[in-house]
Amino acid sequence: MSTTGLSRRNLLATGSAATLGLPSAGRAQTAAKYRRWEITDAAMPARVLDSYKKGIAAMLKLPPTDPRNWYRHAFIHVFDCPHGNWWFLPWHRGYLGWLEQTLRQLSGDPQFALPYWDWTKTPRIPAAMFDGVLDPNNAAYIAAFAAFRTHFAPAVQTLWGQFSPAQRAVLNARMIGSTNDLWQNFQSMFFARPNARGLTASNPALDPTTAAAVSIDTIRSALSDPLFAGNPDSADIGFASAKVADHNGGGDPSSKGILESQPHDNVHGAIGGPRGQAFMVSFLSPVDPIFFLHHGNLDRLWDVWTRRQLALHRPALPEGSDLATWQKEQFLFYRDAQGQPVSKTSAGDYASMTAFDYDYSPGSGEDQVPAAGAVVAAAQFRVFGAQITANAIGPRTPAAGTAQVPPEGLQALKVAQVTLDLQPGDQGRRFQVLIGAGDARPTLAGGITVFNHHVRGPTTFSVPLPPGLAPPAGQALNIQVLPLAPPSRAGLGLAPQAATRAVPLRGIRLVTG
Repeated sequence: MSTTGLSRRNLLATGSAATLGLPSAGRAQTAAKYRRWEITDAAMPARVLDSYKKGIAAMLKLPPTDPRNWYRHAFIHVFDCPHGNWWFLPWHRGYLGWLEQTLRQLSGDPQFALPYWDWTKTPRIPAAMFDGVLDPNNAAYIAAFAAFRTHFAPAVQTLWGQFSPAQRAVLNARMIGSTNDLWQNFQSMFFARPNARGLTASNPALDPTTAAAVSIDTIRSALSDPLFAGNPDSADIGFASAKVADHNGGGDPSSKGILESQPHDNVHGAIGGPRGQAFMVSFLSPVDPIFFLHHGNLDRLWDVWTRRQLALHRPALPEGSDLATWQKEQFLFYRDAQGQPVSKTSAGDYASMTAFDYDYSPGSGEDQVPAAGAVVAAAQFRVFGAQITANAIGPRTPAAGTAQVPPEGLQALKVAQVTLDLQPGDQGRRFQVLIGAGDARPTLAGGITVFNHHVRGPTTFSVPLPPGLAPPAGQALNIQVLPLAPPSRAGLGLAPQAATRAVPLRGIRLVTG
């Protein structure tokens, strides 16, 4: 069974584990009430997918005035979801947890728990996710945007009038100041059948760039990060991405750790398919039921990282005044299984899986949790800047840089931090990152998918360095950022020229540690 808790240092910072509803690190844990199974696990009860389908079908049939309606639940992601900052993980834990309770009730299965998809083990959409309402191209979903708007317009108008001042402030920070703004967002995020999901039953595999982004080497690199969150300008961005002032990120630079930059963003991009036309590339991505299996695996990896930190006697959450700032951040749009606003509105309410009393069947990355033992000091990070040799990514041209790393640094290369200067029209664009040593042929290290609620200004992505890089003495490491085929802009409601804009490369840093 999975266990979570607070390190001794965190306990000192908060006064007691009860502050966040977490058990102390050394106390025996009771079994969780619900288990989230990996979807390809032969031990998963057959009723799990049956109940998932029943619950989704029931939510799709609810009237648009019901907050539990399937599309209404996806609206919450548009209104409030954080990306590129240290609230990315707890917000999604709450989002999945409240949906799980709703599905439990509407499916009539009191033991239901969401399955998850271990894309490291199975880098393709599981065949079961093309069955019935588990595929958003199913006839139970709304076929086109015009019908969607006609069906939801009165309910959206009513909902807008019900928002509190605090909720309106969140929406304003996301440049949504009216129902007209909201509908413009929805139009750019809605994908008509048969393009609701870009990958198909006959072509379910993740592309090679995404396969690198979900590889076991990438997952191990993410799990080895010793900090929950770092500063945007620090050597270590952190496992959970970097600290910012609030979860809406307005005015703050977006800085993503390996977990968010690689498996999270690139799986979203890959399911958009070669043309980038599918719900998973937009912020209405929760319309696709695969969203919840994807985020379940990210949540599971947070639990793996937490248990690793505790076994190494390292902090599992932010520390000191950072912890207080992090835990009090407000999430104001969740609804419970009755469709009512929830009472748990603080990030700290979702610091532990005990918030919803579940655990996970084992998956990739479990080998990174050591047996509890002596304190192991975290590595010391060093940063080496790259000299930019090509400063923009065009439709067919790469950006590039070279970095000289001393021999002692080559033994501990960890991550390349690539900063791009983005505009809203870049949403959904995809790139691959190649890294080579000296004159050797470069290796595909990972990808960059532009997936954020604030696509404007500098955004830093973390790409783990391939193991074994060691250029001959005096030669540099070469880093290239190449464009993948740009998505069709028609589905995103953007001008065609937006996909051909040259994206400025603002910087590359290599981090050792």
